[in-house]
Amino acid sequence: MALIIRCVFIWVALSLMATAVQADQVVELYRADALVKSQSQAQREAAAKHALERVLIRVSGNTAAAESPQARQALARAQDYVYEYSYASTDETLEGPNGEPVPASRLHLKFSPASVEQLLRATGLSFWPANRPTLLVWVVVNSADGLEVVRDEQVWQALRERAELRGLPLMAPLFDLEDHLAMPAESLWRMDESAIRNASERYRADAILTLRYSALSDGSLRGNWQLLHSEGDLGFDGAGATAEELLSGAIDSVADRFAGLYGISPSESGAASIAMLIDNVHSFGDYKKAERYLASLALVRRVQLHSIGANGLMLNLYTEGDVARLENTLALDRTLLPASESVSLSENRYQIRGSLLRPLRYRLEGAQP
Repeated sequence: MALIIRCVFIWVALSLMATAVQADQVVELYRADALVKSQSQAQREAAAKHALERVLIRVSGNTAAAESPQARQALARAQDYVYEYSYASTDETLEGPNGEPVPASRLHLKFSPASVEQLLRATGLSFWPANRPTLLVWVVVNSADGLEVVRDEQVWQALRERAELRGLPLMAPLFDLEDHLAMPAESLWRMDESAIRNASERYRADAILTLRYSALSDGSLRGNWQLLHSEGDLGFDGAGATAEELLSGAIDSVADRFAGLYGISPSESGAASIAMLIDNVHSFGDYKKAERYLASLALVRRVQLHSIGANGLMLNLYTEGDVARLENTLALDRTLLPASESVSLSENRYQIRGSLLRPLRYRLEGAQP
């Protein structure tokens, strides 16, 4: 009986661990919160202005999103973009008119996606869709006590807040025994890519950010960081007065990189007609699944059936972005998996990729013959 109880305990513990490994920071692009002193219209208008500014930065992927004349005009009437709001009580306080603390409420604001996206187009800013890469972060510091993997909650809270502002789904390691054995501080400091990838495999993140930093003689911090991602590995460096400032800069550099990869520019609107061949569509249900999925992508304006033949299902995709942008987006979900070009299509390797003579080739995940 004791053995059975022990086995059940181990099974529950492993199940909880698996759930924790898969958990990450969920980013709501069009929602922002603010502390207010009262539920007056003046307080709500002021909070909506600051909240809309954060939403514009998050949805566009651009920290200067609120600086254009059109954006400033929109901020002055930010409540026009709000479609839902509510209040919640808190234990926090704000400074009152005479400097005394007054109880604060938390105002939850939800902005209209269509209105925000229309504003971005009017200002010429890019639109970064909600389907975003998950980012696993490791941090190591070289302090007076030696090398140490950073677990400090204050540092991680700063990382989460910056990631939330930039719209990055951030994942933190569990810092359990498995992480301790697989990812020692010395390997992190060396930025041992093989060790980092192996230790990160359990988290199944889309990208891995490794940050290392140390204090200079003047008390400031200097660090560098490496981004491991399917679209190429990049290195960065920076400085800051505090760890929070330095690490926030690292998050910004990653967000800028991803916004450039996945953002949709208004100048690209209607610029691309891309042919795609899906070679394992065996039923009408498979066809509708592929069609619905592609139509749900923010950069796909329209999906048109071209033909169905022995090679598979040929579709025309009218997109707001080029072939590379579409491939980057598809790689995030793995609903459609890349398929190698067949011998018959390899004769067309000098044709433009994404044309009817050389379509992008994919397979539908989970389709049954």
